[in-house]
Amino acid sequence: MTVKFGTVDFYQAMADQLNNDPAWADIGKDLSYSMVYVFTEPVDKRFFATFDQGKVTGVREATDADADAVDFVITGPPDVWRGIFEKKINPTAALTTGKMKVKGKMTTLLKNMKAFSYVIEAMTKVDFE
Repeated sequence: MTVKFGTVDFYQAMADQLNNDPAWADIGKDLSYSMVYVFTEPVDKRFFATFDQGKVTGVREATDADADAVDFVITGPPDVWRGIFEKKINPTAALTTGKMKVKGKMTTLLKNMKAFSYVIEAMTKVDFE
């Protein structure tokens, strides 16, 4: 099913992709964090996701309070997000060059890089327009 880019449906498709992937249950078993993905203008939307021991247990549009309460906030322009999901932009390069910003404990992010990378890989498998 094709979903629209920059919508909660995209993130629900990512959750479905992960939750139906037996490898994710093992890779994500130590990942219990909440995240907000921020798309800057012109999309100007934020999406909340909860990861809990190998399952994505919640996906919705984020509220103002979510950005203060989550473990990580990842912010970037829609064209960079799209480039990452289409495998045209390397996510690590986007972070190191400042095209994407991360708020949260970087040591935790780096410690769980395999799981976080797997989440991004799942996003590249979502069929979107």
